[in-house]
Amino acid sequence: MANFNNLQMANALLAHEKLSVKSILFGLKKRLVYIPTGSPVKVIRDNYHADAVDQLQRIIESDDKGLAAAVKSFRAKKQPIGNVELDICLSEDKNFVALQLLRFGDEYAYHPITEPAFFEGEQAQLVSSIL
Repeated sequence: MANFNNLQMANALLAHEKLSVKSILFGLKKRLVYIPTGSPVKVIRDNYHADAVDQLQRIIESDDKGLAAAVKSFRAKKQPIGNVELDICLSEDKNFVALQLLRFGDEYAYHPITEPAFFEGEQAQLVSSIL
């Protein structure tokens, strides 16, 4: 499992008003917590083929009305190694999801395709159903 500080969207996560950082293991480790429910947030990094970019972007950039349709039409499959990475921060209770889409670039590093997107409540549960 990845550390939230190593994500491209780390600053956006730390600035989010409904997330807090808690120290655990005598301050040796830090954990993100979704404040409204007190649920810990885990970090997941999934890889996809380049063909999945449009589908993932549609979910990340959709509004309230288009989200259900974008999730319903999602058919992309995860791959062990891909040139597209989806960084996910998901609360254990699935009431909070943060997503950012990245593409592997010339400098042997992933570069953001989208800005971080945050989903809460029913929207987060809908998005988490495909993760």
